[in-house]
Amino acid sequence: MSTFLYEWKTQLSEYSRNIRLFFLFNFVWNFGLGMFSLVYNLYIRALGYEQTMVGHLVGVTAIAAALILIPAGMMNDKYGSKRMVAFGLFGVVAAYSARALWVTGEGLLITSFLGGIAGAIVSATVLPFMANNSTPAQRVHLFSFNMALVMFANVIGNMLGGFLSDLFEHALGMSAAGGLQLTLLIGVGTAAMGLIPVLMYGPDRGEAKVVRADGGGSGAGGKADQGQARLWQWQRLSPVQRSSLQVIGLFALLSLLSSTAGGMIIPYLNVYFEDRFDVSTTMIGFIVSLGQGATALAFLLGPSIARKLGDARAVVVPQLSSIPFMLLTAYTTNLLLATGGYLLRQALMNAANPFYSSIKMKYVDRSMRGLASSSGEAMFNLGWFLASPISTGLVAGYGAYYGYAYAFTITAVVYTSISILFYFFFVRKERFREVE
Repeated sequence: MSTFLYEWKTQLSEYSRNIRLFFLFNFVWNFGLGMFSLVYNLYIRALGYEQTMVGHLVGVTAIAAALILIPAGMMNDKYGSKRMVAFGLFGVVAAYSARALWVTGEGLLITSFLGGIAGAIVSATVLPFMANNSTPAQRVHLFSFNMALVMFANVIGNMLGGFLSDLFEHALGMSAAGGLQLTLLIGVGTAAMGLIPVLMYGPDRGEAKVVRADGGGSGAGGKADQGQARLWQWQRLSPVQRSSLQVIGLFALLSLLSSTAGGMIIPYLNVYFEDRFDVSTTMIGFIVSLGQGATALAFLLGPSIARKLGDARAVVVPQLSSIPFMLLTAYTTNLLLATGGYLLRQALMNAANPFYSSIKMKYVDRSMRGLASSSGEAMFNLGWFLASPISTGLVAGYGAYYGYAYAFTITAVVYTSISILFYFFFVRKERFREVE
C-alpha cells in the first residue's frame, strides 16, 4: 500500500500547471454533468414521453456529436485546446439549459442535437490536451487518474442529483417533473464554473518547446500545420504519419463496435433499474454512483495492472473478465445481484479505458492527435446513434425483462469480439511504430 501511495504521490507532484488546472476543470465539469445525466432520462419519462423518446434523444445527441467531432479535432490541432474548450463550454451551458426548459417534443430533439455538438467540441480537446502537456512516461498514470477523477466527480453528481430530485418532490412538494427540472438546471450551473480554470490555461508543453528550440514557427508546430495540410495526400505523408492514420482507422473501428454494443445498455442503466426493480431516484443515483466509484478505484489500480501485464494485455484481460457479470445483470431478477453484477462489470470493463488512450497516443504522431481523439469519439457517438433505436425497440417489444436481457447479451457478444481483435493487433504481434 505504501508503494502504491508513493507512486501516485510522485506522479501527481510532477504534473504541469496546465494539467492541474485541467483536473480542476474536469472535476467541476463532470460533477455538474453527473447531476444532469442521472436525472435527464427520468425527467423525459416524468414529462409523459414513452421509452422510445429517450432513445430518440440519445440518438440525436450522438449523431450530432459524430458529425462535428472530426472537424472539432482538426480545429483543436490548429487553434489549441483553450479556445476550443471555452467555446464548447459556452455552447453546452446554453444548450443544456434549453434542454431542461424546452419541453415540447421538437424542442427536446433540437436542444439535444445542439447539446451533442457543443459537448463534442469539449470532449475533442481532452485527450490531445493531456498528451501534449505530458511525457510518454506519465501518460498511463495521467489517463488513469483523470478517468478516476471523472468517475469520482460523477459519483458526487449522481448522488446529489438523485437526492435533490427526491428532496424537491417529497419535502418541498414540487411535481416529479418540476423537481427533476430544477436539478437539471443546478447541474448546468455547476458545470459552467469549469470555465474558470480553462481561462487560466497557459501554452502547452509542445508549444513551449517550439518557442525555446527555434524561436519561430517551425519545429513541432510547423509539422502539425503541415500534417493537417497534407492529411489526405497519402503519397506525400511521412512513414510515421501513414502509420498514425492506420492506427487511427483501427481504433475508430474498435470504437464503433464498442459504442454500438455499449450504446444498447449504458444510456439506459438508470431506466433499467427503474423499469425492472421499481426503485426510487435516490436509490438509482446511489447504485450508479457505486458503479462509478468502483470504476474510479479500478482506474487508480490500473497502472499496477499494466506494469504486470503490459498495456495491451491490461486491455484484454479486464474486458473479458467483465462479460460474466454483464450477463448476470442481464438475467437476474434480484436487485442485489443486479447491482453487484453492474458494479463489477463497470469496474472491469472501464478499467481498460486509460490503456486504450495511452496506446493510441503512443502510436499517433503529435500532428494528428486531435484527429485521433476526435475520430474515435465520432465513431463512439455514431455507434450510440445506431444502437439507440435497437435497444429501446427491444424493451418496447419484449418488456422490461427480456428486452434488457437481449440488449445486454448482444453487448456481451460484441465486447468479446472486440477483445479478440485487440489481442490480434496489439498483443499477439505489435504492428506499429511508437512515437513520442
